[in-house]
Amino acid sequence: MAKKNIQITSFDTDGAGVFGDVLTKPLAQRPQKVGFLGLGYFEYWRMYPSLRSQVEGDLNKACARLRKAMPGVEVVYPGMVDTLDRAEEAGTAFHEAGIETLVIIAGTYLPDFITMHAINRCGARPEVILFSTQTGNDVNPKDNYVATMRNSALIAITQLSGSFKKMKLKYRVVVGEIADADAYKEIAGMASAIYAAKCLTCATYGIVGHVFRGMYDLEFDRAKIKGFLGPEVMTIQAEHLINLWKEIDIKKSTRLAKQLFGKYKNRNVVFEDVEKSVRLGLAMRELYKKFNLNGLCFLGQHYIEKMTGTPARMGASLLMEEDDFPVACEGDVGGLVMMDLMRQFTGNMPLQAEWGQFDMANNALFMLGHGIGVPALAKSAKNVTLTGSPEEWGFSGGGLNYELIMKPGTVTFGHVLNCGESYRMLICKGEAIDYPTLPCNELHAMVKLERPVKDFLKDLISNGVAHHAIIVHGDCVRQLECAAEQMRIETLKL
Repeated sequence: MAKKNIQITSFDTDGAGVFGDVLTKPLAQRPQKVGFLGLGYFEYWRMYPSLRSQVEGDLNKACARLRKAMPGVEVVYPGMVDTLDRAEEAGTAFHEAGIETLVIIAGTYLPDFITMHAINRCGARPEVILFSTQTGNDVNPKDNYVATMRNSALIAITQLSGSFKKMKLKYRVVVGEIADADAYKEIAGMASAIYAAKCLTCATYGIVGHVFRGMYDLEFDRAKIKGFLGPEVMTIQAEHLINLWKEIDIKKSTRLAKQLFGKYKNRNVVFEDVEKSVRLGLAMRELYKKFNLNGLCFLGQHYIEKMTGTPARMGASLLMEEDDFPVACEGDVGGLVMMDLMRQFTGNMPLQAEWGQFDMANNALFMLGHGIGVPALAKSAKNVTLTGSPEEWGFSGGGLNYELIMKPGTVTFGHVLNCGESYRMLICKGEAIDYPTLPCNELHAMVKLERPVKDFLKDLISNGVAHHAIIVHGDCVRQLECAAEQMRIETLKL
């Protein structure tokens, strides 16, 4: 609550101590919480006295495996639900914990009304994952009726699926043996995607400038961004950044520039250009902190570069590397959303690139960066060179940029595409290969494909895509698919 006698104004005035349209402090990161609903049937306990302890043991071990697959995530398990009273207690525990995802695993058959009672007591209905499992991959020919009841989960799960469809309730499905590590990994991926998509609904992205003129593929509708993808897009006048830039302590920017200049080899770079870039990066940091942003999109060309004497490329890269803060350029808000998701799913900072050339010899795509990336993209610091900027938009001097090629490894790449009425997520997978670093003053990658590269490009162009692509080390295809489903948008997998 704002103090009395303090004038509250819009952030556009840039003169007040409190802005009525900006959060006064950063939004606290809400921990991820997943509910685990383990089911058994009270009727079986009197019929088969040994069965209860077996089922409870199965469920306890399953919960432990889920927790192992989701380090850092709070998994709420109130114990086995086998009666309506236990369903009431479990649902209350889930509600109090504020879970966003509920994993349902059946140790035996259980009528739906008991399960539904636990779900309905959660308050806001969580996203449901049905885990259909059993105690082995194969049927044991020596199993008696008690053993078949211990593996009667499929009856409960299929019954739930039919009821959910009748009730028009959404759910996701995972199938696997109860000790299958891949099944728990799949559940963890789904839960992280649900959590990431929900976090985006509370995010605010700042955009300094506008979409580069004539790039119709990147133009966006703020209402559709908010309604489908989640973030609020807040326009910030370039003057806000310039005013902060003027206040940066030159001694601080000089000290940090010396550290950067001495860290990597360089080519045709003078210290003045390094200091200018670091200074602008410090101003960009002050900007996102001042307005409590979760991501930043900028148009660096022309005005910002002319006023500061440097491109914003290196400043953006420093925020990505040092603050784990996503930044995109040319007004590419869809790309920023993709970057944010990939960063959360892989723990790696992505590269904002453009579709470059095809390479028949390696059946690969050459992806040319857009000046924003982190040194960790390369094999090592020895493979990173400080160079001048490859493009000049009115600034004095040579500018500053990283020159590197992405290290070998599995990569995921794509974009969030504006399709007019809604959005569509392009998702691709490839392999960054070992290839010489091109002397192009730019970040880049050579990505080998599984299918013929020319066929890939025919499909890519035929489907209509943005000229930007976001690329990250790691395989996050399934998480992206799940996030797209959460956002109610289609996916295009190539």
